[in-house]
Amino acid sequence: MGQCFSDTASLTDFVNKPGVEDKQLTAQDINRGLDLTAKHLNGKKKQITCSRASTADVDFFSVDTVNNPVLRDGIRSAAKTMQLAIRDGVVIFDKPGLKVVAAPWMYCLVAKLEKAGKRGNAKSYDMSDAAQYLIQESKRRGAKIKLKAYGVNIQEAQITQLKALCGGYMEG
Repeated sequence: MGQCFSDTASLTDFVNKPGVEDKQLTAQDINRGLDLTAKHLNGKKKQITCSRASTADVDFFSVDTVNNPVLRDGIRSAAKTMQLAIRDGVVIFDKPGLKVVAAPWMYCLVAKLEKAGKRGNAKSYDMSDAAQYLIQESKRRGAKIKLKAYGVNIQEAQITQLKALCGGYMEG
């Protein structure tokens, strides 16, 4: 049986063990995990393609989506994002049993700009990351990107900074 937590403090204490240093995964750790997963899936005669295009939140599984329109719409949105990731074709990992594709460039761009626009959440590298996503999406489309068309809510200073980093790839 699993453990049940009645409040977030006890869950936080469970996850963040006092005195235990949280080890950051290295690229080697991640590749080793993907390799093991691919070997296991291949041994079961399975081939899976996936993308890391969701939040760090726990996703839902085996839920009655017919009676829950919010979850049904969420699953449709995730499926559409996955189709876009496959269309973009940026492969991160590919071995028999498992293929991992990057999240769609536009998804990454909008998510990064939304994060950069929130006080306290922004990192020093967010705008340069956003610029790279914008450049990749512009190259994929063969056209300049109009940020306003995607409902991105960022400050004028951030738009100016983004234009300085990749102005030739954006419009407006």
